[in-house]
Amino acid sequence: MIEETGLVERIEGNYIWVSPASTGGACASCQSAANCSSNLLTTLLQGQQTKSVRVDNNINAKVNDLVVIGIYPQGLLLGSALIYLLPIFCLFIFALIGDQFFAEIGSIIIGLAGLILGFLISKKIATSSLIKSHLALIALRFAS
Repeated sequence: MIEETGLVERIEGNYIWVSPASTGGACASCQSAANCSSNLLTTLLQGQQTKSVRVDNNINAKVNDLVVIGIYPQGLLLGSALIYLLPIFCLFIFALIGDQFFAEIGSIIIGLAGLILGFLISKKIATSSLIKSHLALIALRFAS
């Protein structure tokens, strides 16, 4: 589980909005931070100055509480595959099919149609409840 400490900014129903609580801690001074999955969640949270993420409030956190949130590495890999690999795979398959039946321009157009279809399929899969549960950030515990 990839974990990071965050500060609860606000509560909306059953969800909390969490922003990064630190500037990276030990990861900020580590030479391997760019290649380490432990720093990934920190980087996600600190992509912008006011970036916050929505997390299910299953630990009954309140505003200004420090919480530990996490994501499963398998979910991160699954999400990456959905976003990057599936559309590119569709692009190549459709371009090959187009190349078999049409000239070069037909192959390009059908390949682009495959890319768009790949993105639409990725979006449809990512919004399914089974996949969403693997991609979701989880509030694990209160930070000590």
